[in-house]
Amino acid sequence: MRVRELTVDDNVAYRSLSAGAFGGGFEAVESRPFSAGETAIGIGSEQLPGGAPGVVAAGARIRHDRITLGGGVVDCGGVSGLAVHPAHRGDGLFRELITATIARCAQEELPMSMLYPSHPAIYRRAGYQVVASVQRLLVPLVDLQHLPKVPDRRLVPVTGASMPRLHGLYRELTTEDNGMLTREGPLFPAGLPSGGWSALLLEDHDGVAHGYVSWTRTPGENGGAGLEVHEILGRTREDRLALLRSLGSWSTVTESVVLRVRTEDPVLDVLPGSGARPVDGLPLVMMRVIDTAAAFEARRAPAGLVGAVRLVVEDDTVPEGTCRSAGSWLLSAADGRVAASPDAASSPGGDAAEVLGTARWDIHAAGLLLMGGRTLADARRLGLSAIADPAAEQFLDALLAGPRPSVLDAF
Repeated sequence: MRVRELTVDDNVAYRSLSAGAFGGGFEAVESRPFSAGETAIGIGSEQLPGGAPGVVAAGARIRHDRITLGGGVVDCGGVSGLAVHPAHRGDGLFRELITATIARCAQEELPMSMLYPSHPAIYRRAGYQVVASVQRLLVPLVDLQHLPKVPDRRLVPVTGASMPRLHGLYRELTTEDNGMLTREGPLFPAGLPSGGWSALLLEDHDGVAHGYVSWTRTPGENGGAGLEVHEILGRTREDRLALLRSLGSWSTVTESVVLRVRTEDPVLDVLPGSGARPVDGLPLVMMRVIDTAAAFEARRAPAGLVGAVRLVVEDDTVPEGTCRSAGSWLLSAADGRVAASPDAASSPGGDAAEVLGTARWDIHAAGLLLMGGRTLADARRLGLSAIADPAAEQFLDALLAGPRPSVLDAF
């Protein structure tokens, strides 16, 4: 395999490749290290027929993130900036690079991988499965102007000194979600974000924080929204109403806001009026299982769920040994914990454990189901292979129950 780790000397060539593929400005300044918390890999053009030195023929970055999963957290390789140089397209480099990316996630012990696909079909052929989309609503401010004031709540500016309180609220209010990035360093700095980001904390009169709203002011040209609201998170319905009410004050300078929400966001239950509309062009979110056993063991078992099933996952999308997605495991749940051990019945001379039944998934069903909020019947309705004995299906549906995955962060 010709894929190698990109070095500081490849940085300018890689950024040129990425800018050419995805758009955006690029200045060929001096080489610098890749960002901390990322692994950059690629293929040098000089290795290829007709190639040139100093050119990256194909490259990608793997973010070392952590995401919420079933009440726990799991390490996740966020794939970004995967591109192939125009001179080398059609030569199989994409397949070589995405396979190496999956293998590198396994090597670096990242049990899940996530990406925003520019072309879902090509990533699906590598085992990635669509699990969610980034949700955005266009909300007229006239709908928010007349919300009543919520008693015992006040708004205070977020500063560098109060950012730890905001981070604490984010972790507290998203811990039961699936798919949310934990926003830890070094990929997420501890201080105030740049680029015009602002936020307000919602407190009671004793100074206890109950939620926050964050936004970026945008030009709002050609009748577009003048405010991009990144998130509204509050402990209670009343807290979310208070935060929505604060947005109504922007009506003197803009007519609407774009509000980013989770798949099953409680703020949707308190939006007044009937003017909110989805924003077109929502990016999809795809997930891939890299290490099935580790992904299961990162989850928490629901209280009272006890039992064991045999699970077989089949993955013919990458060469055998690329990662640890395929295999046969004995899954058990007890005392709030999930264990995934190699299936003794599949080992020579092993004793078959007493289990509720057997389930057999393909890699796409594994990606969809492990992210939560879907049943095996849902997977089958999507045309995925998710078969199981009745008792095993009931057990797995209970184990994987929860909200459908959401992602608020783009990369």
